[in-house]
Amino acid sequence: MEKFKYIIFLLILSVTFSTSCSDDVLDEIDRDPNNPTEVSVDFILPGVQVNCIHSFLMGAGARYISSYVEHHCNVHLNPYWPERGTDQFNQAYSILKDVNIIIEKGSEENKWTHVGIAQVIKAITLGTLTDIFGDVPYSEALLGSENRNPEYDSQEAIYSELFLILDDAIKNLSKETVVNPGKYDMLLQGDKNMWVKVAWGLKARFYNRLSNIDSSGSATNALLAVKNSFSSAEECLSFSDYENGGSDHINLFSYQEQLEKCFATSVTMLNVLNSFNDLGFVDPRADRWFAKLNGEFVGAPNGENIPDVAHNKYSPISIVNVLSPDAPVMVLTYDELKFIEAEANLRLAKRPEANAAYRKAVEAACSRAGLTTGEIASYTSQGTVFTDNESLNLEMIIKQKYLSFFISQPIEAWSDWRRTGIPSLYNTVEGIPLRLPYPNTELARNSNAPTDINNVTIYTKKVWWAK
Repeated sequence: MEKFKYIIFLLILSVTFSTSCSDDVLDEIDRDPNNPTEVSVDFILPGVQVNCIHSFLMGAGARYISSYVEHHCNVHLNPYWPERGTDQFNQAYSILKDVNIIIEKGSEENKWTHVGIAQVIKAITLGTLTDIFGDVPYSEALLGSENRNPEYDSQEAIYSELFLILDDAIKNLSKETVVNPGKYDMLLQGDKNMWVKVAWGLKARFYNRLSNIDSSGSATNALLAVKNSFSSAEECLSFSDYENGGSDHINLFSYQEQLEKCFATSVTMLNVLNSFNDLGFVDPRADRWFAKLNGEFVGAPNGENIPDVAHNKYSPISIVNVLSPDAPVMVLTYDELKFIEAEANLRLAKRPEANAAYRKAVEAACSRAGLTTGEIASYTSQGTVFTDNESLNLEMIIKQKYLSFFISQPIEAWSDWRRTGIPSLYNTVEGIPLRLPYPNTELARNSNAPTDINNVTIYTKKVWWAK
């Protein structure tokens, strides 16, 4: 596939290394702080975008998190142990290094659209990184030999920084620029207005994440941000430059079709789907997402580590409608923002507004899943899907949002579960990790790395916003 080969070339050209923030290789990167790279920001930008979405958000660590939040159940011969997060930790700092180059060079060259886009990617990466690990190096990171033991910034401090980064992005995207990235922007083709909407949408997501820290304040701020973001289901941030039949595709397809055949539908997914159904009704999404065995959907039990690579016991996830080679990776959608709007209004006791947003969110999520107008009407006509203002509750909102995140947004579903405890998960055998442990390489190299986070404490120590 020519387009994806071009992207890979740009990844290599952008000098993207997979190392932690304290790796010795960063000495070479930071040898001349006034001239970090001779590569044009036009060539660095697409590599950063693909690295962020393809390798970071949906990289190897995503399949572990997808299992933790029980979007799927691992039925490979080997059980999933708590992933140390090495790949995602290293990828994040590789991306942050490159976006800093774009921000610095782009500012010098008045390429403000490049700068604004890079800042949005920076917020996505840094926000996801801290959501996964909690405290992480930031203010002293990426200094190479100048500081081999960067301090760990608190998650609270990093969240404050996220809003500043996004505010700067919005300002820079509004400036006149000497050139628009155009085709070098693999995600939105240099559409400044759309990138501004993405920035506001991320602010809404991050504000809503603080529901346990400041219930009403976070709701008010989230609602203000939602108003400035996507206005229809046609607007979203996603990566879809895969081609059916090509050699490059969504990472999870590789694990299912070409490597381990490890994905089966989970008991939890079927439970959540069925919890909205009237007796005898089958959610039309189930027919698209899973295969039937002997005429019925059979969910696998997370945590019991029962092998079924031949998929004779449990329903596999469709490699046509879900894990197809050209399946897009969703980063931010209209339906997510509507679910945030519904939850925020509910926290503020604005029930009519909450219910209206909830209904739009469900309809948009079902449409994005491929349901027809008739199927959506049939599904939502059930009393357990759409309800009156007083009967709407947080569980309904989060469970429908959980379904909307299947299967390309497992990290967001995991964050919602850690924040709300919704939905009820099946795995009581091994437990559900509340964060990922830091890589062994980071613990060995950085004397400031927290020593109290390990494969035991990840089940009990919550990240800051989850308290």
